[in-house]
Amino acid sequence: MPLPPAITLLRTAAWLICGIYATIPAYWIVVHGWARQWREARHKLKVLAPIWMLMWLAAWAVSAPWRSQTLYERPATWMVAPLLWAVSATLYLRGGRELSLMRVVGRDELEPAHRPPQLITTGAHALVRHPLYLGHICSMLGLCLATRNSACYTLFLFALLSGYWMVKLEERELSARFGQAWVAYKATTPCILPRRMGRRTLPRA
Repeated sequence: MPLPPAITLLRTAAWLICGIYATIPAYWIVVHGWARQWREARHKLKVLAPIWMLMWLAAWAVSAPWRSQTLYERPATWMVAPLLWAVSATLYLRGGRELSLMRVVGRDELEPAHRPPQLITTGAHALVRHPLYLGHICSMLGLCLATRNSACYTLFLFALLSGYWMVKLEERELSARFGQAWVAYKATTPCILPRRMGRRTLPRA
């Protein structure tokens, strides 16, 4: 039986969004892994933007064979999705106060004179060390649960695996850059998941 057009549209939109989210760690690795070379390049941001878009196309192309497949038959899982999206929206709003769009896309790393490096420990960063990545995970998992789509779950798995290496590389970079300040922050703040989600609330920046 063919799916209703609204369901088909929802699954397609979720698949496209997951394709973008899934490439964020890979894009970060491309920017930070070769930061020295990118700093010397002309029009670096104009070059990196198409590279990221090519990553989207690659993610969509690889996952396309599973775009019409449903991983399991439990529609009730969609009820968890709004909760995950609410968590991700809160993290984006609180984390976005400290991390501007230009910092997220890598401009501050590639043009250090534009804004001196700063260790952010307030707002959502007082809850976990990588709040935006936690927000990405919640967003993608919400889309997976809402659609039960095999392609979305494939992209989610890729985001987790590449995100693991992104976090390792980023923490090594932050340790080298901020020294003891980073060591002290790391000792008191968990990486991705809050230690006491039931007791601790987001501090005000």
